[in-house]
Amino acid sequence: MRSARPGKNVNESVDSPSLGKAEERFRLVVESSPAAIIIVDVAGRIVLVNRQTENWFGFSRDELLGQHVEVLIPERFRNRHVLDRQNYLASPQSRPMGAGHELFGRRQNGSEFPVDISLHPMDTEDGLLVMAHVVDLTDRRRAAEEARLRASMERLALLGQLAGGVAHEIRNPLGVIRNAAYYLQMIQDSLCLDARESIAEIQQEVDKANHIVGDLLDYARESPVQKVLFDLGRRVMQIVEGENPPPGVTLECRSISEPILVRGDAQQIDRILINLIRNAVQAMDESGTIQIVLSLRTESQIAIVDVDDDGVGVTEEHRARIFEPLFTSKAKGIGLGLAVSRRYAEQNGGKLVLVERSGPGATFRLTLPLAAD
Repeated sequence: MRSARPGKNVNESVDSPSLGKAEERFRLVVESSPAAIIIVDVAGRIVLVNRQTENWFGFSRDELLGQHVEVLIPERFRNRHVLDRQNYLASPQSRPMGAGHELFGRRQNGSEFPVDISLHPMDTEDGLLVMAHVVDLTDRRRAAEEARLRASMERLALLGQLAGGVAHEIRNPLGVIRNAAYYLQMIQDSLCLDARESIAEIQQEVDKANHIVGDLLDYARESPVQKVLFDLGRRVMQIVEGENPPPGVTLECRSISEPILVRGDAQQIDRILINLIRNAVQAMDESGTIQIVLSLRTESQIAIVDVDDDGVGVTEEHRARIFEPLFTSKAKGIGLGLAVSRRYAEQNGGKLVLVERSGPGATFRLTLPLAAD
């Protein structure tokens, strides 16, 4: 043990960093932190930030010091944050911010990114300060999304292995049931009303089951594209005339007078349009109007088919996943119709998207290249 120097108290003989060195070490820890650190006063003004705050939010230190912390928060949350900040100061304690809610930071350019924030009060000579410890969740969420997609692809791979067996094990008995129902329909005049209604119900349910099996097979197998030249407008009109929507649903079709010639797999295009129309019927709860509008974008040589309904629409939460395999927000179906339809559109050189719109309902847009000849 080192002896005390003359004239010094024994307690002062223990080696310890000077206050200046301690402050310097604290500054280095804050500056080198992988998280953004923001310290504000009781008025919500920023008094200190570290280098990571500058990197993530895009502001320089000089631009932030003295500013209210709301400059780093999306505008739609700012008024609420002022109230939350005042409530926090009434009983400050270390805790996570916005528990149970998604939090977002706002960069200088206006873009947003997901964050996790914890708050820590500090009593200082200058009064109460609050340190916000901010973590960027972008990479973490991207990794979680990639893991979810990998799991989805693994499920689809298993689905592909089972699809062939499903075709033989389910479609064959469905065919037997359909033939039996057809025979009963031929003699239904001799049957009572309840029996006739039962026959109609059997046929309806067999059609639904066949549709599900068809979706499974369509997604599991790579069907070769057999392109032919055809008039898209005439094809759409034939599909509309062949549909039999519920009594409360009206199908309207509007097209330009001239032929809309495309070169593609007509059966795959039919499947896309039938899926979109039937999805629209289900979204309207058997009451409303479906409009199919055909148009041309001559400068880019593209044909457009909009399928528009006035149903319940698609929530913001579901918009990002609406085309994912096995995702569905409906009580019926297995969530493959839109995934199959998008793949068919891309195989024919086109696109299938959900159009941004205000108000109720939804609009799905199919675009296809016009035939070069």
